[in-house]
Order: sequence, then structure tokens, then C-alpha cells
Amino acid sequence: MANVLTNPDRFFAELSRRDPNLRTPFTIVLVAAIVATISNVMMSGVMAPLFPRGVGEYRLLPAMTHIISGFIAPFGSWLLCSAIFHAISRLFGGTGSFERVFEFVGYGFIPRIVESVVGLAAIMVTSPNELIFEGFSQMHPLILIHSILQLLLVLCGVVIWIFAVKHARNIGTKHAIITVLLIPAIFYLLIGTVLCLSYVGVM
Repeated sequence: MANVLTNPDRFFAELSRRDPNLRTPFTIVLVAAIVATISNVMMSGVMAPLFPRGVGEYRLLPAMTHIISGFIAPFGSWLLCSAIFHAISRLFGGTGSFERVFEFVGYGFIPRIVESVVGLAAIMVTSPNELIFEGFSQMHPLILIHSILQLLLVLCGVVIWIFAVKHARNIGTKHAIITVLLIPAIFYLLIGTVLCLSYVGVM
């Protein structure tokens, strides 16, 4: 299992020789969902005292919605990403089954578990007032470290998905990179375009 983080190419190459098994990836996504839910609950509890009396009652429903969505989101992301990767990889002659893609993509949620655990630790050792900051210079060192680590773990998850798609769909590494990064690239390009147009409009 450790190879999925240190050598995902080899890990998925070896896993491809076995029959599809969704038990392990389902467990990974389930743990990611549980840890994310616990993190959301703790964050809501930590932030609650910072709001004036009476406001907390009105924030209860949004908080509960956030907590519930935090549990459901990993499963939705797992299914959605698998479907997108399976569809895009068809453009490059991908031949693997959707079940295999679904299985392999689930392993990409391992970094999310690590990120959520680190986030929980940061919440536990940081006071509520230190979680709110107006500028980069006011950011608590632990929050800064967590933010950097979060970015690195996101990149780690992307790398895992690239090799997951490569072996699940039997395509080249270059095509797997395009498959995984195409949608985020389009998304950020659209966001950047909107921001540029908004800036030009303001000027």
C-alpha cells in the first residue's frame, strides 16, 4: 500500500494484474469522509464562540449542511472524477473498464486522509482567534505549514490519479496527464478569464 505514495506507477502496474476489487478503495474513501466530517465538526465547534449570541442559532443549519456535505463529497468526487477520467481517456484510445478506473481513482484519496488528520491536529493546538487572520503576515505558523502541506498533498493526489488512469485505461503517461489535468486547466482558465474581464471592466 505504501507504494501508492512512493511509486504509484509500479503500484498500479502490479495491481492491474489482479481482478478489480472495490473493497480497499471504498474503505479509503470512507475513512477520508469520516476524518473530513470530524474535522468539520471540530471546526464548527471551535468557531462558534467567535460569533455573537443569537447568531449561532441561525448558523446551525448551514453548519449541519456543511458537515453532511463533507461526508458525502468524497464519494461524489470519487464517482464524478472516475466518470470524467473514463470519458476523456476515450479520446486517447483507452481500453480499461469503468470498474477498474473507479477502483484505481479511489486510491487517490489517501493524501486527503493525511491532510485531514494534519488539519485536525492544527485545529486542536490553535486557538479560535488564531484561525482568523486578515493578512498573510498574521497567519499562525501551524496554519501556514498546514496550507503548504495541503498543496503538496493535492499534488500527490494528482500524481496518483495520473498513474491510476494510465494503468486503468492502458494509455501513455502523457495522455494520462492530459486526462487528469484537462478539466482543472479549463476551470482555472475560465476563472482567470472572468477575473481579467472583471478587472478590465473596473478599469
